[in-house]
Amino acid sequence: MRNGQNQITIRKATEADVGQIAEILAEDWKRAYRGIIESAYLDAMSAEQRYPIELSRYRKYTVAAAGPEILGYAWNELPGDGAADCEIVALYVRYDRRNSGIGRMLFQNAMDAFRAAGGKTMIVWCLRENQEARRFYEKMGGQADQTGAHTWGNRAYAMIRYRYRLAE
Repeated sequence: MRNGQNQITIRKATEADVGQIAEILAEDWKRAYRGIIESAYLDAMSAEQRYPIELSRYRKYTVAAAGPEILGYAWNELPGDGAADCEIVALYVRYDRRNSGIGRMLFQNAMDAFRAAGGKTMIVWCLRENQEARRFYEKMGGQADQTGAHTWGNRAYAMIRYRYRLAE
């Protein structure tokens, strides 16, 4: 995929990427979750506040990069907790780069890596009210199979889980 003159590459995140990862997360949450998650929680979020959190876990991330610019990232895990043997914990794309194929690239990269590791079933959780994410995960072939809740700030939010078969 081309981005102007820059080729988009998918690679493991490095410590140098953390600042941009924190920016992507803070911006995405503030824009995508406004009206879903409490405004006070979103208003308190910033790249500076997220930086130490993302610094502690960037080694778990895969990024989509065009040269030095990080366009999106995914957090992929092999949890082995019984629900599934693979999980995309988070997938974020710079808000102004949505619908450009970057999310699809990160998602497909995760599926390919999980298959290569012998994964059979992958899950993704998202906010029930996040219709944009739900459409994306359904378009990628996910089947909603469970609901749950997650707490951010002082409130629990309804979640929905999508399941993907990786092996026949």
